[in-house]
Amino acid sequence: MQEKAPAIRQINHKMMRVIVGVTALLLSPAVWLLSGDIKELTSISISYWTDSRDIFVGSLIAVGFFLSAYNGANEEKRDREYYLSKMACVFAICVALFPTKGFSELDIPAKWVRAIAETIGLEPQFIHIVSAGLLFACLIALMWFFSIRAMKKGKPHRAYFYRTVSILMGGGIIGLSLISDTVFWVEVWGLTLFGLGWLVAGSYKSENHNNMVSDK
Repeated sequence: MQEKAPAIRQINHKMMRVIVGVTALLLSPAVWLLSGDIKELTSISISYWTDSRDIFVGSLIAVGFFLSAYNGANEEKRDREYYLSKMACVFAICVALFPTKGFSELDIPAKWVRAIAETIGLEPQFIHIVSAGLLFACLIALMWFFSIRAMKKGKPHRAYFYRTVSILMGGGIIGLSLISDTVFWVEVWGLTLFGLGWLVAGSYKSENHNNMVSDK
């Protein structure tokens, strides 16, 4: 009986990781360069109120939907990565759509944004801050689970890289939050490391065994 050929992926999961990684790496310099008033750019989030709003919102929504398309490693059941990626998608979209406080009282969120926030009894800025914190927590956890899976597959160097990225993300965000006068560099640190991690995750060469099993 002829062996059935493995199914071809309809979505290139590695290209998806590369796109997420590149977007995360470019987001900080893009909003900084195109904001129109870089002296007042105290955070990436406040670029919502500058000329780079479309880049900020569009990039976060794009990353969010790419994360939602990531289903983890277990093909038989939903694993922790599956749920983390879906939660990260929701938090990324919330960060994009519910803005942080603007430069002045003239910076007011859209009516529909305020309506949604009032419906759930929260301020848009509160939703933004909480969502941003939970988003970074999900991203750190995803990198840690990448390291666990790589170690199980006998790829210790890759596993240690993911683990290092995860630790540096968490430790750096906490440390910079304590010593930095602005949130901008905290966000740059987290996004840069996250982008590097996903870029590496999508750039290595797969090692197929009998053309049936693909490496993580």
